[in-house]
Amino acid sequence: MRRVMAGIVLLLGLLSMVACGGTHKGSGELLVWVDNTRTAAAKQYAAAHKDLNIRVVTMPPDAGYVPTKVSLANKTGKGWPDVVFLTNPAEVSTLAAAPFDYAAPLEIPASVRDSFTPGALDPCVLGGRLYCLRNDLAPTVLWYDAKLMKDFGYEVPKTWAQYQQIGERVAREHPGYLIGTMNGKYGAGVYFASSGCPTRQAVSLTEVHINAADQACTRMADLLQPLAADKSVSTISPTDPAFAKLGQDGKILMLPGPAWFGDFIFKPAFKLPPGRLAAAPMPAWDGEDKPYSGQVGGGVFVVSKHAGERTKAAVDMITWMTTDVALQAKQPTFPAHQASAEAWGKAKASDGFYAADPVPALKQAAASLRPGFGFVRYEAVWQSSFNETVIAAVTAGKPIAGALPDWQSRLTQAATSAGYTVK
Repeated sequence: MRRVMAGIVLLLGLLSMVACGGTHKGSGELLVWVDNTRTAAAKQYAAAHKDLNIRVVTMPPDAGYVPTKVSLANKTGKGWPDVVFLTNPAEVSTLAAAPFDYAAPLEIPASVRDSFTPGALDPCVLGGRLYCLRNDLAPTVLWYDAKLMKDFGYEVPKTWAQYQQIGERVAREHPGYLIGTMNGKYGAGVYFASSGCPTRQAVSLTEVHINAADQACTRMADLLQPLAADKSVSTISPTDPAFAKLGQDGKILMLPGPAWFGDFIFKPAFKLPPGRLAAAPMPAWDGEDKPYSGQVGGGVFVVSKHAGERTKAAVDMITWMTTDVALQAKQPTFPAHQASAEAWGKAKASDGFYAADPVPALKQAAASLRPGFGFVRYEAVWQSSFNETVIAAVTAGKPIAGALPDWQSRLTQAATSAGYTVK
């Protein structure tokens, strides 16, 4: 009987561990999911903190991968990572809300929060609580071919009116050359988001502001209309091989795009010769005090609500991953942490690929992110619906402004389906 009772107690103990979410292999193990780019740094941290028993798992960067795995863990009651890196930062809004209820609000000292570029953490704040730390930023700048600009006799535009004028001149004087492209997130994030068009303004985890009839939307539609009509602004994605061919043929005069375009688009895909690419701030709108940038990309770190006693260790790790200057200075993209961005910029300033140091423009762009660009659960529809409405209108020779109500309708439907109240 004593042996039977002992077995029952042992069985109950095991069942209790499963019910409580026997998440990891070892007691107190800190499970960390990161992409390939962050794996080495995570393992470096693990090696320096052997007492934490950190297990680092490299995961694919595919959109939806992390939410799918978290959903499976929710069903089985185990397997949640304590720390996860999101290559698709909008997914934090999915992981923080029901039914996932995974992302934990972060208690980060004010001194650490203030060390990030102003505005960088704003999308991580949902309903007044901080749910992520940003690793890198992807603010938009005006990339341009310095040689072509000189050969054509054009000045780099400082306002959107000047940008439009150059586009119309290019169509007349140098047909076939481009001053930009608008497609999916590159149209919605580069042009409309930088203008302040409220299509994803997250008020909380359950409320979002969408208004495609806002003047910030219509002014960009009106500006792009003649440029799209005369084809000085393309509708092809900048990551499409057809657009890369235009770049390789030297047909890109200007291209508003995220900070990472220089190293990851112009250099490898467009194969632009060294000494030609330069960066300037995004054009400014008349009546505004400065140029604002949009956003396309970047990554964030999230901590699990299931971390329990490992929460402090998890927060300490993501704080180091995002704010350690020596680490961040070597990463491939623009750091969200200010001191790290300074160190990162020193190496970039001497890169012979650029016609001039691009860092001043990148730093200004990072500090001028247009407010209202939130992390939302309808990110995929936000991108696809832009092409299904705005780009479809351009292709059919119809006014861009006329497509905005349809875009509004699709965004509203997607937001509502994702559990938001639209305001």
